[in-house]
Amino acid sequence: MNKISFPLAQYDLAVIEFMREVRTGSEQLDPLLGQVERMPVSHGGTTRQVSEPEILDTKMQESSVDVTIQLEWYRETDVDAFAGFLWEFCEQFNSLEKRYLFDTVSKTTEAVGNVVDAKNMNIWDAQIEMLKKTEMRFDEEGNHGNTMVMHPSLAKKMHENPPTPEQTQRWNETMQAKKDEYYAKKRTRRLS
Repeated sequence: MNKISFPLAQYDLAVIEFMREVRTGSEQLDPLLGQVERMPVSHGGTTRQVSEPEILDTKMQESSVDVTIQLEWYRETDVDAFAGFLWEFCEQFNSLEKRYLFDTVSKTTEAVGNVVDAKNMNIWDAQIEMLKKTEMRFDEEGNHGNTMVMHPSLAKKMHENPPTPEQTQRWNETMQAKKDEYYAKKRTRRLS
């Protein structure tokens, strides 16, 4: 029987690559992060999110989490302990990633002027005001494909307080105006 022997550096690289694959899978399974399209890029440290009306440059975030790995897990081949370590590692990174995502979206929204102060507004009126400020795209069937992300307490509040018929009508009229605006801009082809 032949034994496979890895030098320590190769073993470390294999574990790092395995953890990277698990981390990627964890992101893909997350209900929010799984919807974010990813592609490898070369990064200079700063990204221009918005150039007008207000310039917004964001810096690449360095992330770290504190997790503990015990050497006896390796010696004893304790798969359950190592799986628990990986779970905690991924959960902490996903939490950080979502915090950075929401922070960047918030700053970007402010920079382009799409913020609605809803302090003294009915929740459905605030939604309609936000819809008015949102740039939208539609497919051939009229579907926009936008996803709304909100805190669970806000979702509960909306569910417990349905919109009035007037608010529903205003929402539908605003959405139709968004569709009309999008298709009017899209249909500027010239025939030769």
